[in-house]
Amino acid sequence: MQRLFSMFPVGLPGVGLLCLRLTAALSLCLATQSTRIRFPALAWLLEILCFLLIIGLATPVLASCCVVAGAYALISTDGAAWRCAGIAIPVAIALALLGPGGYSVDARMFGRRSVVLNDPNAPPERRDRT
Repeated sequence: MQRLFSMFPVGLPGVGLLCLRLTAALSLCLATQSTRIRFPALAWLLEILCFLLIIGLATPVLASCCVVAGAYALISTDGAAWRCAGIAIPVAIALALLGPGGYSVDARMFGRRSVVLNDPNAPPERRDRT
């Protein structure tokens, strides 16, 4: 899963990616309002998908699912949901390509790692013995 993420920016870029996740999830929820009446189980699945996208779990995979769900919303409503899906699809594509950002569950699970190499000039008690 770590190969899906290039980096986990923090600070303002991380907040920007958090806003992208919120925008994609909320616009997808609005675009799929018509499925709530016809397919209640699908509506629950989409709400779970939106919640997981907001917290940032498996973001590239779920953002790709958002693109598919937004396209389905456009097709199933004969273009009536074009305002919300028109926002959800490009934002979800950008999110799938950029990754979750530093303020996400993915960053906690697969985030930055520091590698400490042994110094050959260090005293023997400080060197790792492997």
